[in-house]
Parts: sequence; structure tokens; C-alpha cells
Amino acid sequence: MANVMLHKSIKSLLKKTPFLTQSDIAKNIKVDKVRLSGFLEAMVEYGDLSVKRLGNSKVYSLNDRSK
Repeated sequence: MANVMLHKSIKSLLKKTPFLTQSDIAKNIKVDKVRLSGFLEAMVEYGDLSVKRLGNSKVYSLNDRSK
């Protein structure tokens, strides 16, 4: 899956279902968790996503400017 498609898929998924873990996102868009991990972190650094710790998991959601 190309990076642009991956970016759009993540944003679309989080618009429908906010506050998902990396595992939830990987299952829904059928992407390897290792590849997804780096991509999610890049989206957080760029400001597209917010991330919060919930126990041992990180929960991702769209930032207001990404909606």
C-alpha cells in the first residue's frame, strides 16, 4: 500500500471510529503492525494524529485540523 493510500486509510478509519490502538488500525486496514508503527509516529509528529497512553497501549485519534 502506497504511503498516500495508507495515510488516507488511517484518516478515514479514525474519522469513523476515533480512539483506536495500533493493533485495531492494523487489523482494519490490513497493514503490518511494524510498518504501521513508524507511519503512525510520523503522523503524530506531523500533527495529523494525537496519541495517548491507555495502560500498555497507545490510542490514536485525529487532531482537529485533520478532520
